[in-house]
Amino acid sequence: MHLDLCDDLVRRALAMGAADAEVFYRKARKLEAMFEKNDLQVPKGDTYEGVGIRVLLGGSGGVRLGFAATNLLTSKSLENALSAAVAIAHASPEDPNYSLAEPAPAEPVPGIYDQSAEKLTLRDALDQGRLMLEAARDVDPRVTLDSAMYTIEVSEKAIANSRGVRLSEKRSLFVCQAMAFARDGETVSSFDMEVGASSQMSGMDPAALGRKLGEKVVATLGATTIPSFRGTVIIAPYAGAELIVSPITFSSDAENVQTGRSKWKGMLGTQVLSPLLSIVDDPSIPGGAGSTAFDREGVPAHRLDLIEDGVLNHYLYNCYTARKDGVVSNGRAAGTDQNTPSIGPTNFAIAPGERSLDEMTAACSKGIIVNRFSGNLDEVSGDFSGVVKGGYYIEAGKIVCPVREAMIAGNIYDLLRQVSGVSRESVEIADMRLPYVQFDGCSVTGKQ
Repeated sequence: MHLDLCDDLVRRALAMGAADAEVFYRKARKLEAMFEKNDLQVPKGDTYEGVGIRVLLGGSGGVRLGFAATNLLTSKSLENALSAAVAIAHASPEDPNYSLAEPAPAEPVPGIYDQSAEKLTLRDALDQGRLMLEAARDVDPRVTLDSAMYTIEVSEKAIANSRGVRLSEKRSLFVCQAMAFARDGETVSSFDMEVGASSQMSGMDPAALGRKLGEKVVATLGATTIPSFRGTVIIAPYAGAELIVSPITFSSDAENVQTGRSKWKGMLGTQVLSPLLSIVDDPSIPGGAGSTAFDREGVPAHRLDLIEDGVLNHYLYNCYTARKDGVVSNGRAAGTDQNTPSIGPTNFAIAPGERSLDEMTAACSKGIIVNRFSGNLDEVSGDFSGVVKGGYYIEAGKIVCPVREAMIAGNIYDLLRQVSGVSRESVEIADMRLPYVQFDGCSVTGKQ
């Protein structure tokens, strides 16, 4: 049915003078239970449905692009969106790199749709959220969930274009996330967080997530200041999501490469990171939170060994950037029906290393574990500076104390070339799987 709608709109766009047309459809039903300061907020549920229409008009020096979207699927609204897309294309500058995806087989990914999600209600979201809240509070009554959320979403996407692409996919997503702190009299711990996501309800354990979060914040009660030093910094997975994943995905984004914003322009096949780091982006993981058979443009998405032993193998492409570089898109077009395709990863993973976190800690004469980072990171230059949150001070191979008011700064691209250790342990954070990553010779600014 939804593909039929896409087909019909493509035909109508061509009848209005478009040389090529693409219609992307999305429908989603979302249930959300939210908590603040340990109290339930008003749960909410909503259903969304919309289409995004891209049309291409031929020109003497290239192609003109027009895009329009609507979340009202009435006959009049759809006609207006088609007319708007064509009108915008007529008024747009020509560009030889605009193109649509060519048809290719897309293998379905198993486990990304939990049929039971169709029958779930707000009560189910509420009950799951309460499991997380109660588990965190059972760890210690001093724990407060500052904000928490359990979300159930069932969605469907469909895409058709005038080149013959005709694909659809249904999926479910269960997300559990919380931010918490612990208070003992006047003493307040660092805020910390936990995030879990799965395509299957059975893949989520809100109680385990709540317990882990409660244990983390209680452990940082009594944090103290430390002296400034130069030594080891171990970036934990949640800090790594910002300090490591963000600059890597930014610099491997083909659009950033082509506009000169990426540090890795012209560096395919060369060493960009430490040989200890290998990175995979894999949309075919069964049940993965970021898994999909095809991207926002209908290009089949396959596993990319993005970086192997520090060597950059690929940039992330959509059709536009691929055509600009004279290559084929590798299925990393991202976005929704409300915008034109951007670029993004799917399931991003840093390969684990050979040493355990305990072994990394035991070998450290002086250092700090950074569980969360609060500060600024310039993805273009790589310069960063900020406060360590939920961190631990290490001395003579032992964790001495939780820390507060410590800062770290440096250039992440330089540090990523000088990694001295990667842990065997990995933590799954939504659509990322990340280990602990160690850097030596870093400056840490304390308060003593």
